[in-house]
Amino acid sequence: MLITEPGVYDMSSEDYHADPCNPMSLSSTGAKTLANDCPAKFMSDRQSRENKRCFDIGKAGHLIVLEPEKFHEQIVIVEGVTKGGNPSVGYVSADSKEKRDEVYKNGKTPLLKHELEMLQSMREAIWSDPVASKAFIGGTPEKSMFWKDKESGVWCRCRPDWTPKHSKYLLDYKTAGDSNPAEFQRAAFNNGYHQQAAWYLDGFEAVTGERPNDFWFIVQSKRPPYLVSICRLAPIALEIGAALNRKARGDFAWCLERNEWPSYRPKIDKTARVFTISPPAWTVKDYEQRMEAGDLEPPALKNQKIEEFA
Repeated sequence: MLITEPGVYDMSSEDYHADPCNPMSLSSTGAKTLANDCPAKFMSDRQSRENKRCFDIGKAGHLIVLEPEKFHEQIVIVEGVTKGGNPSVGYVSADSKEKRDEVYKNGKTPLLKHELEMLQSMREAIWSDPVASKAFIGGTPEKSMFWKDKESGVWCRCRPDWTPKHSKYLLDYKTAGDSNPAEFQRAAFNNGYHQQAAWYLDGFEAVTGERPNDFWFIVQSKRPPYLVSICRLAPIALEIGAALNRKARGDFAWCLERNEWPSYRPKIDKTARVFTISPPAWTVKDYEQRMEAGDLEPPALKNQKIEEFA
């Protein structure tokens, strides 16, 4: 399928991530890289999509919560054995690695038995939560949206985890090591979730003409008792994310026009390669306080001349 018109499409995750636009489109993941790293890294990531265990768990978690009817179609439980015929712990034995790689080859996602048990428990916790359980009722999962940015002219795409029928907000389901809102706050800005949220809201508005009021993250710990928190982004977070996304689209358009994907530069259209690295604010503050207190003065020498050490 080749996307030639903006809109909402039903397609598999594989077709979406293969990018059905010509010459190519920009996703929120790519926008994060362009805004915070460099075009060369963006292109490298695009050309080498590795299978990673964290991606497997995340994909399986999304399926079991958002699309349980597809879980057993796309997830394969791998149970390998050692040379001695005993059950293999994880992907240690040659047999388990071979079975895992065969699953990847068939376009599906491998999962270990204990991981399946964990995800089943996580799903039960989600549906026991008084707020999260209601959030995933009356909507549609994983709709692919494509649009052309009016300013830069580039194709863009997004795939919200869950779109409620009322469209008052969009939802994203995140599994995490810790679902404490304070911990998620740090993770959100370290991982560019404010860019993702702004990107999805802009995309939804571009293809439907309606703009949701909020973007919610349903965050669930991967450790018992699999606690859940519901986090929404403040307006200033979305404003910052939108500014970064605008820069990313502009850089993407510049690279496409020239077919150039440069490495690190202070600005993408400049050739200078030298960066000035300044200390963070807390380092400067610590330095100023220690200087004022005299902490950085060496101790005075008693009955000894400095020349003696020459």
